[in-house]
Amino acid sequence: MIVAGFDEAGYGPKLGPLVVAGVAFEVEGARLGEAGDLWELLGPAVRRTARGDDGAVWVADSKAIKPRKGGLRNLELGVLAFRGPGGAPRTLAELLTALGDDPGACGAQAWFADLAGVELPAYCWSGEVASRAERLGEAGASAGVRFVGAEARVLDARRYNARIAATGNKATVLGETFADLLAALRAQTEGPLDVVADKHGGRRVYLRLLGRAFPLCPIDPLREGDQESVYRVRTPRGPVQVAFRQGGEEASLAVALASMHCKYLRELLMGRFNAWFRERLPELRPTAGYAVDAGRFLEEVRPALPDLGVSLDALVRAR
Repeated sequence: MIVAGFDEAGYGPKLGPLVVAGVAFEVEGARLGEAGDLWELLGPAVRRTARGDDGAVWVADSKAIKPRKGGLRNLELGVLAFRGPGGAPRTLAELLTALGDDPGACGAQAWFADLAGVELPAYCWSGEVASRAERLGEAGASAGVRFVGAEARVLDARRYNARIAATGNKATVLGETFADLLAALRAQTEGPLDVVADKHGGRRVYLRLLGRAFPLCPIDPLREGDQESVYRVRTPRGPVQVAFRQGGEEASLAVALASMHCKYLRELLMGRFNAWFRERLPELRPTAGYAVDAGRFLEEVRPALPDLGVSLDALVRAR
């Protein structure tokens, strides 16, 4: 059976991209809704907390892996090591391609024009990735767990704003991006598919969203509540169970790893964003793109935007 998790990063900021990602594992002998605890199954090679075996991959909600306390290294180790020995991309452009996205689409914005020049790994060294990848492979082989892969979609401000103009709603943009990734996963796999996704805000009902992912397929709501909404879908390629859970990253290693993919990509891209502006405005302080600090950043760069050839529509997210 295929077990998958989905999450996002950058839903709230005014600057920088929204990233949505999903990861999938094949688990031998599992049944829908009973996939087991992947943290336990992969126990020799992963850990849930900051403390413990540093040779094991820390897999947790990306919010817990603080960038200023070695978090970027741990995010990178998790994202790259699961790709297997020798499978780590050498640049950010290669990583986006491996995740099914088009680096050239981001490259339409000046600050993302040279993603092939961002070498990976950026925060650790390749030997660390290789040793952890080897441990993950051994643990997975012993437990009957195989990493199937990951996909991600990066919506920079320009593409995000175009989607907002078309839909009028940021929740719809997130939901449609998730649904498209879920549909792609179903198209690439056969047999039972067990999906966990972090809840999209306070939403309880996901029938329309799942209808986009699985058009013309019967969808049976099993429960819809504040903490969890669960659905069973009958598709030609096999049954699908989708659970939207509050705090999904705490309950599912797959969701946590998807969260790490999203955060890692967003951090790398914001690094390029800040570098591009600081090359032109050396006194400018970098920003993470959120709320008050985004306002400070915009106030400092606004006088220079005409000379830089940057429009606010390409820089600032509409909602």
